[in-house]
Amino acid sequence: MLKKSYIAMLLLAGLVSCSQPKEQGPALPDEPQSTEITFGELSTSDGRAALVESAGGALFRSQPFSVYGEWIDTSKGGARTEVFHDQHVTYTQYGASPSGWNYAPTQSWRSGGEYDFRAYWPATVTTMGTTTARNLALEYSILSNDEDLMVAYTHCPSGNNGQPVALRFRHTLAAVAVKFRTESAEQSYRIKNFFFTGLHYIGALGYYDTDASIDLTDRWLFADGSRGTVNTQNMLLSQRQREWSDATGRALSTSADDYPEEFALFPPQSLTVTGTTPKPSLTFTVEIDGETTDTVTTTVTLPTTDLSGKEMVWRAGKKYIYIVTVVANHFEIEVKTCDWDEVNGVTGDIHI
Repeated sequence: MLKKSYIAMLLLAGLVSCSQPKEQGPALPDEPQSTEITFGELSTSDGRAALVESAGGALFRSQPFSVYGEWIDTSKGGARTEVFHDQHVTYTQYGASPSGWNYAPTQSWRSGGEYDFRAYWPATVTTMGTTTARNLALEYSILSNDEDLMVAYTHCPSGNNGQPVALRFRHTLAAVAVKFRTESAEQSYRIKNFFFTGLHYIGALGYYDTDASIDLTDRWLFADGSRGTVNTQNMLLSQRQREWSDATGRALSTSADDYPEEFALFPPQSLTVTGTTPKPSLTFTVEIDGETTDTVTTTVTLPTTDLSGKEMVWRAGKKYIYIVTVVANHFEIEVKTCDWDEVNGVTGDIHI
């Protein structure tokens, strides 16, 4: 009897000890990171991700970018497999990516190896059939495209250390604005229209370099075959480009700051031409108010050298501001430049 009671007490003690809370052990590791390939760069400010350079703004997010990607099997001598072919990536704030940039169906990282990613924005630009993650070939025409064009490249290990793929987009076009002023407030002038002539209006961008400091200006081609129907004679457009006109015109003041700053986008190019080809020029009409109203239409050749005598080139990612001063018997033209990404950049005399 005593033996049975002893056994019962042991069982009861065991039950009580099992019901007592145990000490907390070490925290369990976090859940494994997602194996899905996502795009963006993690931001420390809001916990979301953004594509850097000018790419984080609302304008960039309003349109998708497109990406080409290849997996490089380093265990097999660098054999390549395409995993993204012109895949559109849209900012939706929903989906697998912490950055808000999503695509479907999602792709997962492969085991081991490395990846190349090459992208362009916006996804509406024409791509050549030869485009891959190694060689991104794009066509841009100011007759059909009137928007920015940016490209990005990155190389990373498989998994990218658990981070989204950071694509640093860079501008590939030159932005050009023309502003007018008058030298004297005693005379009333109005600009009624202006347009460019003699500029390359279409070109092909062969973007295959991995050097972050590469000059994208040098990667624009203006030659036969940019598209099958384009020939060399038509590459320089002699007719009006980016024409602006207004029945009432725009009154001029002595400050160019009073004239609207409206940028047109062009493929980067030299402004020097040879032979009988017309030089790049700006044509505009000036209405002179006095005792009678007189209208003068004139053509001003764009400067082909800077102040130091070096050849003038519209470079990728630069803004060029031409300030035309209207005086009594002639016109003067001045060029200023600043980096595209400097929102409040200080302009000055251009130096290439």
